Amino acid sequence: MKIIKKSVILLLAVILNTQVKSQTKITDNLHIKADFHYGWLLPEYNLFNYFTNDAIKGLKISLQKDLTGEKIWEMVYKYPTTGISAYYGSLGNDRVFGRVASVSPFISLPLYRKNNLSVYSKTEVGIAYVSEKFDIKNNFHNIAIGSNFNVWFSENIDLYYRINDKISLSAGTSFGHFSNANFAEPNLGLNFWTFYSGIDYYLTKKTKKITDKIPDFIQKNEFAFIIAGSGKHTRRFADRLYFAGSLSAEYKRILGYKGALGAGLDLFYDTSIPDEMRKAGIPEIQEIYKLKSGIHLSQELIIGKLSLIIQEGFYILLTDKLNNQIMYNRGIVRYKISKNLFANLAMKTNLWVLDVAELGLGYYFSK
Repeated sequence: MKIIKKSVILLLAVILNTQVKSQTKITDNLHIKADFHYGWLLPEYNLFNYFTNDAIKGLKISLQKDLTGEKIWEMVYKYPTTGISAYYGSLGNDRVFGRVASVSPFISLPLYRKNNLSVYSKTEVGIAYVSEKFDIKNNFHNIAIGSNFNVWFSENIDLYYRINDKISLSAGTSFGHFSNANFAEPNLGLNFWTFYSGIDYYLTKKTKKITDKIPDFIQKNEFAFIIAGSGKHTRRFADRLYFAGSLSAEYKRILGYKGALGAGLDLFYDTSIPDEMRKAGIPEIQEIYKLKSGIHLSQELIIGKLSLIIQEGFYILLTDKLNNQIMYNRGIVRYKISKNLFANLAMKTNLWVLDVAELGLGYYFSK
């Protein structure tokens, strides 16, 4: 039993982004939140309207931990809350879209606190399982989801009203999306909007927040090299999974605890391009068309070791011969594993159309 208990504590430490050796115990400041969701599927395409016959109903349970300022970034962001959420709900049509269950780590950043009222912005990214997917024989109406497992994203505005030291009432609104990042076709994805209410209950002891003075930040330069790769499907309902990868070199100026601006060079490799050009009837296909190169600008939100990055890029030299796109974009979640290594998850799009989701590893150094 002691081994099991230690294992659970260690797992919580990883999930909740805390350290075992700290001024407070790992089990301090834990609370559980239950919310009932009610809302609607947001039809990105009009066809979805014909298959939506009910409202969305769901239940979300969240295990949460209040951060108390043991790290500088926790004080900078006014003592956020981190944790993990589990959600289960309907999708407007059980026969076509089925039910969805998700598990997602999250971070809640405080927007407003006064007296008994608090407002947070809560962001979740995780994994979702959908019970129904596209099937050419049995479920050809579901052109939104082509796989049971999908990437889950949710953005929430959370309101709390404290009743006493243990109990708070909660309410809010949530935008949710899930899709499979082009690992299977179709991949239009589903979007939904819900309102919710519930209750939050503290399980363990609350500890005081650390209110030390935040040290002045010294701006610095950072350089990084990233290698990334993944599999992708095309948008032609083909069974084949193609390899796509990239190499990137980046520079950024870290302006403060919260943000950085940068630029970089990219080289993309996509094995699907020759086949797609043949299907599109494009003549004079060359192997070099698998390569594309570009430059990008980046804006980065830094939350401790975690970064949320948006990049706007332009193809130069080796341009897009398939769709003749000029511009590409990437949304990136990056986590610094050690002093010089980070893990990278990037969603690359050509404007608003998802191209590929890449997993990568990066080396960085500051100067």
